[in-house]
Amino acid sequence: MKNAQIEIHALRMLLERNKVSSIVHIGVGVIVGLVTSTSVPVWRSIAFSIGLALPILMQLLLSRQVAREGWTDYSILRAKTRFDYLALWVGCMWGFAGFFLFPADAPAKQLFLTFVMGGMSLSAVGTQGMRLRTCYMSVLPGMVPLGLRYMLEGGTSSILSGVLILLYVVVLVSLARKINDFMLQAFRLQAEKDKLLEDVRRQAGELEDARRAAEQANLSKSRFLAQASHDLRQPLHALSLFVETLPDAESPEEHEEIMSRVRQSLDVLTKLFDSLLDVSLLDTGGIQKRIQVFRPHDLFLEVQRDFELVAKACNATLRVAPSNLRLRSDPVLVRRMLQNLVSNAIRHSEGRVVLIGCRLRSGRVSIQVCDTGKGIPDAERTRIFEEFARLDSARMGEAATPGLGLGLSIVQRVADELGLSVSLASEQGKGSTFSIDGFERVTGAEEPASAKAQLSGGAIDAANVVVLDDDPATLAATELLLRRWGCTVQASHSADGLVDLAPDVIICDYELSPELTGLDVLDGLAGTPAADIPAIIISGHTSKEMQAAVAERGIPLLHKPIRPAQLRSALLNALANSEKGPSDETASARQ
Repeated sequence: MKNAQIEIHALRMLLERNKVSSIVHIGVGVIVGLVTSTSVPVWRSIAFSIGLALPILMQLLLSRQVAREGWTDYSILRAKTRFDYLALWVGCMWGFAGFFLFPADAPAKQLFLTFVMGGMSLSAVGTQGMRLRTCYMSVLPGMVPLGLRYMLEGGTSSILSGVLILLYVVVLVSLARKINDFMLQAFRLQAEKDKLLEDVRRQAGELEDARRAAEQANLSKSRFLAQASHDLRQPLHALSLFVETLPDAESPEEHEEIMSRVRQSLDVLTKLFDSLLDVSLLDTGGIQKRIQVFRPHDLFLEVQRDFELVAKACNATLRVAPSNLRLRSDPVLVRRMLQNLVSNAIRHSEGRVVLIGCRLRSGRVSIQVCDTGKGIPDAERTRIFEEFARLDSARMGEAATPGLGLGLSIVQRVADELGLSVSLASEQGKGSTFSIDGFERVTGAEEPASAKAQLSGGAIDAANVVVLDDDPATLAATELLLRRWGCTVQASHSADGLVDLAPDVIICDYELSPELTGLDVLDGLAGTPAADIPAIIISGHTSKEMQAAVAERGIPLLHKPIRPAQLRSALLNALANSEKGPSDETASARQ
């Protein structure tokens, strides 16, 4: 407890004194005046009685004034000086009594006056000891004149009495200091007690908030699982029906139509899983940021290619505004935000135009996705950023596929992770513009991190690729896809003989067995000619530890399920970042 707080506490205790004790104090003064009035001039007794009553009454009025002001620290400190002066006044009046009301010719009255003043001084020490300044102002001016008056009377007994009274004053001062130390310690203990109680209340409040948050999180989780279960069953149900009817297709056109529907159902499933994975990573803090310089125009073109078929199915036109800006952020996370915004824009474009572009504002860059749909009502502009919030399905095109309602929530949370903000401008009947604001523009000579990949061209039809996976179906499907792309593929369940294969790229599942991970395999290549071979890790896990371990080695990580376009892009980057690219032997064989 600070000294200022202690003083405020002591002053408040003095100001809150009982009215009864003040009235008794005045009454004692009147009795002393009456007793001594027969031995001294009456006017002295009257002057003493009135002079003692006035400061005591003024102290009571001062206390009421501070009480009306709510006992604030300011009001208490402001009353401090006046209260001290009034205490000095009271002490001086008792000093007046000891010197000028002293009954020189009446020893009995002298004894009475001495006992009364000694008792009042002792009482003052007990009640005002918590503040030494006030105590000294009350005691010293009262008792010292009485001791001096005894000594002025002359005679051995009178001088001895005066000396004893002065020694009594010394004892009172010592007692006052001890009481003050005791009271200060009590104040500090009380302050610590109050602080502990406040901490307990605060912790109880935090526990209550945590309990409510946990209950809310549990409800959200239940709602999340129920919604996800429902939305995942729809494309799975459609997929099973399409696969069942595929053998009965009567013409190539019907066969291709069914396969198109199968691909569409698989695409819906992949998007739903992507959303669930994003939410899981955000909830667990598994998002790994890799800030670098990139050209947003390159991302726009990639997203345009990703959604080309989706836009066509929804009769929408997806356009990209050209831009030569360079930004500093995480291009992978920015692309994920763009995919969510473009997916929403296409679903609500009603067969019209969707535009992706950049805008420079006050030295900062905004990436915008604009559609020409019906727009978003004012009442829904905040709600759409909440989890599971979806606009009326009637607002979407017939070919558009519904989502979990997590897209915009993911965009908002990823933007927060990157120190960006998301804004919305919408007009009914004209469309909506979603903006990701706050990107840092790069104007120096620093080249984008993807420049090397861009300059390399990205040919993969001559690549020698090794695929490691413990699941036979996944291994066969990956091998078939890579062979269609023109790669030479060596697929295996184990890493035996991997060094002798001399591949251009290694695509490896993370969990090859309960005892062996893909990282263990790659770490085992250290010190061999295959140590510098670029690799890609594929995993269905989302743990922070696994992601940190992969990121520490600088290896790209793809989360299952992955789209063929994602795998192709990762393979292109791996070949572009390789010092040798596709092996010359394989390339010549392809020629």
